[in-house]
Amino acid sequence: MKKGELKLLRVSFEVFFFIFIFLSFFRLLPEKLKVISIKSQIIPHVISFFFEGFLLSLFLLVLLLLITAIFGRIYCSFFCPLGGFQDILIRIKKRGGKFNYREPLILIKTTILILAIISLVSGSLYLIGYLDPYSFFGKIVNYLLKPFIALINNSVELTLRKAHIYWLLIMRFPTLNHLTLIPFILILAIIIYLSLKRGRLYCNSVCPLGTFLGILSIRCLYKIEIDKVSCTSCGICESVCKAECINSKDKTVDNSSCIRCFNCLNVCPSSAIKYKPSTKKKKSSIEKTQNISRRNFIYSFLGVLGFSGINLFLRNKKIPVVNYSPPPTPPGSISLDKYISKCTACYLCVNNCPTNVLQPSLFHYGVKGVFIPHMDFYSGYCSYECTRCLEVCPTDAIMPHTKEEKQKIQIGRVNFIKDYCVVYRNETNCGACAEICPTAAVTMTPYKGVLRIPTTKPSICIGCGACQNVCPAKPKKAIVVETNLVHKEAKTPKRKRAGRINATPEDFPF
Repeated sequence: MKKGELKLLRVSFEVFFFIFIFLSFFRLLPEKLKVISIKSQIIPHVISFFFEGFLLSLFLLVLLLLITAIFGRIYCSFFCPLGGFQDILIRIKKRGGKFNYREPLILIKTTILILAIISLVSGSLYLIGYLDPYSFFGKIVNYLLKPFIALINNSVELTLRKAHIYWLLIMRFPTLNHLTLIPFILILAIIIYLSLKRGRLYCNSVCPLGTFLGILSIRCLYKIEIDKVSCTSCGICESVCKAECINSKDKTVDNSSCIRCFNCLNVCPSSAIKYKPSTKKKKSSIEKTQNISRRNFIYSFLGVLGFSGINLFLRNKKIPVVNYSPPPTPPGSISLDKYISKCTACYLCVNNCPTNVLQPSLFHYGVKGVFIPHMDFYSGYCSYECTRCLEVCPTDAIMPHTKEEKQKIQIGRVNFIKDYCVVYRNETNCGACAEICPTAAVTMTPYKGVLRIPTTKPSICIGCGACQNVCPAKPKKAIVVETNLVHKEAKTPKRKRAGRINATPEDFPF
């Protein structure tokens, strides 16, 4: 390719995937296009393959790693949404200073990678959920960007509605738990600081995926190389290298840290920097320092995977012990144990949920399930007709089902507490729970005079939480959903109700 074409290609891919992935969090993409953005991410394929050996995930994972082994770390600059976010910050910093070559922080990056692998082996994805670039970008969208977008959307919607133009829908603001914000703000501050001061240092020293891809890139086929004869050591290439991997004094490039942004190719006045099949057989400085090779690492990694697979096969498949009844897990997650073992808390389901029932958790699912989404029936309920979370989950923590299949999944069972009911306590009519129940698992029966009180049929209840959401009883709800730790199949009701799609307790001011 001619000078500048590689960078143009990289920028085009980065912008394309950044926009597509961003829009996928707001239900603004058709499902076929949304799949493109999800399937381009490595960690979700690792999770799917690691726990179930899903053939498509295995194929795409091998393909992405093969691309890395040939072309180097193009994932970090072509497909990674968090990389695109950092590049926006770096663009802001561009006029504020230049980059310089720095020795790689091998001990830090290796330690984090080992800890991430141990976390994966143990079946806890807490560390992966915060260090996986795709999952953390989802947190940025949910915590940082969604409130502003909702504010803009609702302001425009109000203006259009006054003009009798009903084009937009009101967007709900995310329910933010301040305790879940603490680790997010801490890591986000680190990313912003490192991006503004040191470019892509986060990718090269913190992100375990970046470290792993860097090891694969040590002996990749295509490399950035400097022609020492024509190079004048002017240092221009080093000043624009956001990976800080070009040593203009020694005329060398650390290809394990190079993210293939191709900035250096554009600025070299003597065209001494080339991206081409490598002709050098000399080991890189990282290989010399650590005495490792890509082959040895792959063997070790496959050994860890093999050991982990045996461990998972032999492990007792019991639900994690918690000291309280946890909230139900989304339809399609099969069980609490499976849900915790596969969810990376990317919050794609949270941002796509139209009723706001899916919310980031704290310790709702115990220590192993910290921060993964839970069903919050105070914020919303699971719409009977909706299958969005089943369609968008990238790791199959929530398995895809048809609408008809989903409507038979029982994630919990209704439980009526008569002493809290306003009909019993205040002797006043209500019936909100029966009105909204889509399967008629809650009905109203004669009580006193003209009063009617709820009666439940747990066997046909699917645990959607609509009744609990609209129940006006305070401080405690009179009707709640008891969790099925392992999902069951609800019996087919003799009759169904459509339910109210976006009902809230305010719709039933009894």
